[in-house]
Amino acid sequence: VVKEELKKYEDAGKSFSYKIGKDGVDMKVLPVNDYSAKITVTAEGSGAKVEWSGAFYRGYMNNCPCPPDQTDEAAIAAVTHLYKESLANLKTLVEKK
Repeated sequence: VVKEELKKYEDAGKSFSYKIGKDGVDMKVLPVNDYSAKITVTAEGSGAKVEWSGAFYRGYMNNCPCPPDQTDEAAIAAVTHLYKESLANLKTLVEKK
C-alpha cells in the first residue's frame, strides 16, 4: 500500500505535485524514502504529453552496506517500473475514448 498526499494542484498549468510520507509506503512495494513527484500535461500536436518527474532517497537511509532490496538501484528500478506501468496504463485508458 502506498499513501500519497496531494501537495499542489494547478488547473491552469495542468499539473499536480504529491508526496509519499515516511509512513505512507510499504518498503516491499516501493523501497524509497522522502518521495515527491510532479505530473504535468502539455498539448502536443493533436494530443498531449505527460511528464512525470520525482525525487526520492533509497529505502535504507543509513550508510551501506544496505539490505539488497533497499539500495539506490532497487529504489530506481522500482520507481522506473512504477512510472512505466502507470504511464502505459494511462495511455491505454486515454486511447479507449
